[in-house]
Amino acid sequence: MNLGLTLTQSALKWPDRTALVFEGRRWSYGQWNREVNRAANAFAAQGVGRGDRVAFLTWNLPQQVTAFYGLLKIGGVPVPINYRLAANEVKYIVEDCGARLLVFEETLRDRVQPIMADPRSVERLIYIGDSPQGHETPYEDFVAPASDREPPVGAGLDDTAFIMYTSGTTGVPKGVVRTHQAELFGAMTMAIECNFRHDDRILNNKPLFHIAQLQLQFIPFVLLGGTNVLTRGFEVDETLRLVETERLTCLHGVPTQMVMMMQAELAKYDLSSLRCGFYGGQTLADDVTRKCMALFPEMFLNVYGFTEGLTASVCDYRRHPGKLGSVGQAAVNMEVRILRTGAVDADDIAAPGEIGELIARGPSIMKEYFRLPERTASALRDGWYFSGDAAFSDAAGFITVKGRMDHTIKTGGENVHPSEIENVLFTHAGIADVAVVGLPSIKWGQVVCAAVVAKDPALTAETLDQFCRGSLDLAAFKRPRHYFFIDGIPSNSTGKVERGRLIDQLSGLLEGPLN
Repeated sequence: MNLGLTLTQSALKWPDRTALVFEGRRWSYGQWNREVNRAANAFAAQGVGRGDRVAFLTWNLPQQVTAFYGLLKIGGVPVPINYRLAANEVKYIVEDCGARLLVFEETLRDRVQPIMADPRSVERLIYIGDSPQGHETPYEDFVAPASDREPPVGAGLDDTAFIMYTSGTTGVPKGVVRTHQAELFGAMTMAIECNFRHDDRILNNKPLFHIAQLQLQFIPFVLLGGTNVLTRGFEVDETLRLVETERLTCLHGVPTQMVMMMQAELAKYDLSSLRCGFYGGQTLADDVTRKCMALFPEMFLNVYGFTEGLTASVCDYRRHPGKLGSVGQAAVNMEVRILRTGAVDADDIAAPGEIGELIARGPSIMKEYFRLPERTASALRDGWYFSGDAAFSDAAGFITVKGRMDHTIKTGGENVHPSEIENVLFTHAGIADVAVVGLPSIKWGQVVCAAVVAKDPALTAETLDQFCRGSLDLAAFKRPRHYFFIDGIPSNSTGKVERGRLIDQLSGLLEGPLN
C-alpha cells in the first residue's frame, strides 16, 4: 500500500463520482485515475523511480495534482515549491533536494530563470502553458504517449512520499521528509476529527505547496472519495460563489481568509450547503470565531499542527464554546505535551498555566529533515518532535499556543524568519544595523517590520522598500511592510538581538495593531 494507491481504490469504489473540479472542468475518479496512471508511466519512462525527486513550481492546477499522484504510485518523490519565493530561493531548493526534473507553469517563468541558465540544475524542464521555449517539454506532450494502465507499485509505507520545504526557525530552508505511512495516518486523523464523508465537497483555494492545504484536505478527500474543487488562489467573492454553485460542504481557511469572509456580504450567497469549517495557523479573534460558528452548523475547528507532524491537536468550538482561542487537546493518534522551559527530557512537563515548549509524538511525525542529520537529531528526540512553539495548557488539558519561542514571524499563513530579511538589508550601504520582528496585525496576524539604524541620514523607508523589491533573494511576502528608524538595536552582552525588547520598543511607538 502507498498514498498513490488510495486514488486507485477510490476509482474502483466510485468510478463515476466527481473527484476533481477546476474552472468548469470535471473529472470523475475513473477519468482522473487514468490520467494519473498516464503521468506515472510517463515519469517511469523518463527513468524516474523509487526515491527520485521531481520539483514542482505551479499554481493549483489539475496537471500538478495529477503528476503528484502519478509520482506517488511509482515511488517518485514530488517536491512542491512555494511559488512566492524569489528566483534564487527556488534554485536553492531544486539543487538542495537534487531534483531530476522540474515541472513549472508559464506564469512563473521568471522564478526559474537561474535554473534555465544552468543546464546542470535538472535533467529536464516540463512546462505547463502554451508557449514553451528552448529545451522545455510541454506537459501534454510528456504524458501523451504513456499508457493509462496501472503502473507497477513503486513504493511502500516506509518510503518517502514527498518532501515539503519549510523555512522553519533557522532561516535556512529545510526539506521535511514525509513517508507514505505518516501521510496515511495524517489523512485518517483529519477525516476522523473533522468527520469528513465520502460525499463531501471541499474547496482548495490555498496553495498546495503548503502542508495545510495538501494534507488537511486534499489527501484525505482522495482517500475518502470526496470532491476536491481547485482554484489558482484565494479571492473572497469567488470562494463564496463556489460554495453556492458547487454546493461545498467543507471549507478551510487561514485566519486572514476567515476574517475577510466574515467581512463580506454573506447574504448575497446561498451558503446553506456548508456544514464543517476549520482553520489553523494563528488564533482568530473571538468575535470572528463566533461568526464562523454561526456559518458552519455542525463543526468549526481550530486545527493546530506543523509540516513536521501534521495535525497535533484540534478544538471544535461548537462543542467547546468556552475554549475560544485554544487549539484544544491532542488529535486522534497523537500525544502532545508542554515542557518546562529548559527541560532536558520529555517527562519534565509544565504545570497548567505555565508556558513552555510544545512537543508531539505519533505516527504522522516526519521521518527526518532531508540531508540534515544534526537538525533532525535536534528536532526528533526519543520519538518526540520538539516544535519550538511556546504554549500552555489549562487544568482540563486544553492547549493555547502563544507563538514561536524563537520569534519566527507568522504572516498571512506564511512562516518568515528574521534572518532571511536581515541578510538582504545588511547589504544596503545606507544601513549600519538592522533587526526584523513581527508586530501584531488585525488582518495578517503579524506583519514583517524592520528596525533600522541608518548610516546614511537621508535613508528612507521608500528607498529600502525598492531595494527589497529588486532583490532576487527575497520573496515579496517577506518584504518589511513597516520601517522604524531608531538609534540602536537592543542586544544582550554577547551581541545577540533581544527581539522581545525590540518588539516592546516598537509597539510603544504605535497606537494599536497594524493593518
